[in-house]
Amino acid sequence: MQITYAIYGAIQVALIPLWSEPKAIKTRASLPNAVISLVGALALGALSLVEHQRTIRPSLILNFFLSITLIFDAARVRTLWLQGYNDTIAAVSTTSLAIKLVLLVVEAVGKHGILHVEWRTTSPEATSGLFGKAFFGWLNPLFRTGFSRSLSVEDLLALDKHLTTDYLYHRLHGAWGSLINKTPRSLLLLYFSKLRWHLLSVVPPRIALIAFTFCQPFLVQRAISFSQQPVTEGSTNVGYGLIGAYFLVYCGIAITSGQYQHLTYRAITMARGGLISMMFAKTSTLKANAVDPATSLTLMSADIERITNGWQTMHEIWANLIEVTLAIYLLERQLGAACAIPLAVAICKSISQYLNTRHSYALPSKSKIYNNLTNHYFVVCSFILSFGLRPELGGTKASPLARGG
Repeated sequence: MQITYAIYGAIQVALIPLWSEPKAIKTRASLPNAVISLVGALALGALSLVEHQRTIRPSLILNFFLSITLIFDAARVRTLWLQGYNDTIAAVSTTSLAIKLVLLVVEAVGKHGILHVEWRTTSPEATSGLFGKAFFGWLNPLFRTGFSRSLSVEDLLALDKHLTTDYLYHRLHGAWGSLINKTPRSLLLLYFSKLRWHLLSVVPPRIALIAFTFCQPFLVQRAISFSQQPVTEGSTNVGYGLIGAYFLVYCGIAITSGQYQHLTYRAITMARGGLISMMFAKTSTLKANAVDPATSLTLMSADIERITNGWQTMHEIWANLIEVTLAIYLLERQLGAACAIPLAVAICKSISQYLNTRHSYALPSKSKIYNNLTNHYFVVCSFILSFGLRPELGGTKASPLARGG
């Protein structure tokens, strides 16, 4: 890999004297750009060496940088060839582009086969690079196994350490025990504090999803105006550009939407695992007559499910405010004062939902009845299971395990 970086750096060195020649047609930024590219090549080689020795996954920084710059370098090489008066520089730049593509492919390859023994049981998600995470490539082995035969517990992938009960319990239970003044919101604030980086990791893909979503009206507007233009060589190039823009936008929507949902449910899983482990540890230390066992079961099922359901739309609160603001601004550019009509409809709907929510909280009897019925359900199921009985449509029948057969 370092040999490839050395070749790439040598090409960047060769471009500097080529751009320095008096006969080279260039702009004021051409030579500084060549020098900066050389410095970047040296930095990439050093970073690649460090990342290869110190991390168990491909470098996210290198993969992202090479992917982005590869697109711009391809556009620049195309421009150099279309100009027709810098053929030598165009040829060397094309070689540089090819070497950068090789570097991207090499850097994207996983390291699972060369890891030390103690790291080979790590979760495939933790050892995946940028493309493996973006396209969920780390799930492909599980899909292949599932297509070939029925899955069993042994076929499931290794769990990431941040999702294990042991990790979550020791991280959250110790902090909860150290709290002195506990309020009704202490547990929520504790989770926000201890899981803040996992919660904040959802923000970048959500912002990117907003950006890609609002690129669509501009693309549609440009495509409509393009369809009304006469067919010329220039318009053909614009058409190719629009095809590329549509490809990037819709691929971006798919990738950012997938990452947004994945990271959201990852944070929810961590919250659920921490809550259940803390409740189980607390319940196991209580006396049998100190608390109704059905209440603990309800907390571990229905109540936690209600909490985690609210977390699913946590980031939609601020994201929807941004989207509504941008949408109203774009409508105002096209419609003027008429943009106030959909804004008024949205405000009225928000107010009605708020009043409906307050009304539902003012009548807690239905929720109390639901919780009581849930408790009764768990008590009945626990009673049946404790006697080795299994319910059937026609009555109750003893389980073969209870009969010893």
